[in-house]
Order: sequence, then structure tokens, then C-alpha cells
Amino acid sequence: MHPSAIVVRLRSSVRLDRYLTGRLPHVSRNRIQRHIEQGDVLVDGRRVRASHRLHGGETLTLPPFEARQRDVASQPVELCIVHEDRDVIVVDKQAGLLVHPSGEEYQRTLLNGLHCELAARGENAGGLGIVHRLDRWTSGLIVVAKCLQARRDLSGQVEARRVRRRYIGIVHGQPRADRGCVELSIRRDPRRPTRMQALDARGVADVERSGWDWHVSASGYSDPRRDLRPRHARTHYRLLRRLRGASLLRFELETGRTHQIRVHMQGLGTPLVGDPIYGAADDRLDLSRPALHASALEFTHPSTGERLRFRAPLPADLLALIAKLDPRG
Repeated sequence: MHPSAIVVRLRSSVRLDRYLTGRLPHVSRNRIQRHIEQGDVLVDGRRVRASHRLHGGETLTLPPFEARQRDVASQPVELCIVHEDRDVIVVDKQAGLLVHPSGEEYQRTLLNGLHCELAARGENAGGLGIVHRLDRWTSGLIVVAKCLQARRDLSGQVEARRVRRRYIGIVHGQPRADRGCVELSIRRDPRRPTRMQALDARGVADVERSGWDWHVSASGYSDPRRDLRPRHARTHYRLLRRLRGASLLRFELETGRTHQIRVHMQGLGTPLVGDPIYGAADDRLDLSRPALHASALEFTHPSTGERLRFRAPLPADLLALIAKLDPRG
């Protein structure tokens, strides 16, 4: 499809990205900002920033902001739906399932599976959107918005830290205290971009003095694979049970950084059992994924304002591992 043109009609000045977010309710603001940064959106034939202010009378040239053709790409996926209403779906995700399309794997993901599920019922699946993420090999609870309004509301709750997420994990060794808080900044590893790093205050200061190019645009959009800024992260943990050479812990996140629990446990000296990136190999334990499960989720419903709480039992592989390591047999 060819780019389209619209003439701006305004009574007062407004930012370009905010104007387009109001005009295109089916498109997220992040996606609009990316198109502006890439030069796909022109104001009177010129490239501008997302913060460019419109005053009325300008002509905007836009790319075809169409929803991705998930109806063609999606394939059915076995899903355990814990809760569903007109605004949200809560899923107990199995380990090994990607949350959203990535690279060459774009057909059998949680998002695609939900698209197939809704389409099979004759429901509109165009508004489905991920609010928060789980690593591919982490099992447990995740909430997905069914419309853009719910997605924006829930994303705001995540940003304001009003969504509570608890995890159960099995780590090598014993933590120094039965409960505590890990507060280490996290950034992408500059040598291995698929891996994250935990940095203490001294490490953060060293990075800031080094003068890295953060690859952040004027509009605030950054390339996640090239943005090496350390970001504050805090994880609370509590010992639930001492095992043979391992510990069963409960985690609660205050922040939601990539691989946060996995990186923090490595920084604490007690990496997750089965973690191929941040853990220690131990063939005796026979676990093919990090021993981590999102066991509890709490958020405010975007339409009713009701506080919703969900729990998901441990999956069979983690229960078997606990039984194997339990000193009481």
C-alpha cells in the first residue's frame, strides 16, 4: 500500500506522537515513535522528531499502519487460560513457549496462539497486546490485553509498579540470609548482546565514566540490542525450604528488567538450577531449563477497577526436582 496523507486540524499545539496516538487508536505509541524515528512519518515533507509540535494546517505523510497479519502467520498452541474477560486474558504459560514472535519463530508463540483461539470463536483478535514478558523457558502467569485501551492501562500499572509478580525458583547453594533484597543495576553485556550483566555501584560508575554511546534517539527510543545503559533493579527473596545443595526461594520484583532474577541470583552467588547462561552446569539434576516459575500475579482490572489475584501451581518438572533434592525424601 502507498503512504497516506492527512491534514492536521487543531485548536491548540500538540506533540506529533501524541497527535498520532489519538488519531490511530489501533497503533501503540511506541510503534508510532519508531516509525517517526525511522523517517516513515513526514510533516510537510520533512523528517522531524516525535516531540515536534503541531499547530494545525500541516500535512502528515504516513506509512500504512496496518496490524500485522497474524491470521496468516499464527498456528494453534496449547494454552492454559486461567482467566478471561472482554479486556484481559491471564495464561499459565508452559516452559519453552515464546511470548511473542521473534526472528524466525513467528508462528507458534503465546500471542499467535491466543490470536488463533479468539479467531476460532469469531472474536476480533486485532487488539491483542503483550503487557509484560516472561523468558521463553520460564513458566507461569502472564496477562495479555485484548484491546489497546486495556494494554495502555496495564502498561501504566507495570510502569508505576502496581502489578505484583511473585516467582518460585530453585537455586544452587544457600543464600547468606533467609530473606533479603538484591539491588544491582542491570545492563546488556557489550560482548554478548543476548546476555545481561549485574553491576554494583562501583561498576555503574565505571560504565558511566567510560562514555558509552547509548544509541538513544532524540525522541527517547533506543535500540535494545545496542543500549548499554545500566538500569536500576531490585529483587526481594525469601527462603522457603533448604534442599540438598540447593534452596527453594520465593522472589518478588520491584522492577522488571530483562533476565532480572536470573542475573541477580548469579550476582548473589546462588544461580538458578538449570540456567544455561547464568548458572552452573550440573548433569545430576536433569533439568533442561532455568528452575523458575511465575507463581502469583496481581493487578487492577483496567475497566472495573477490581484488584485481581491469580496463582499457578508449580509444574511437574520443578516438583520432581524438589522431591529429588529434598533431604526429607
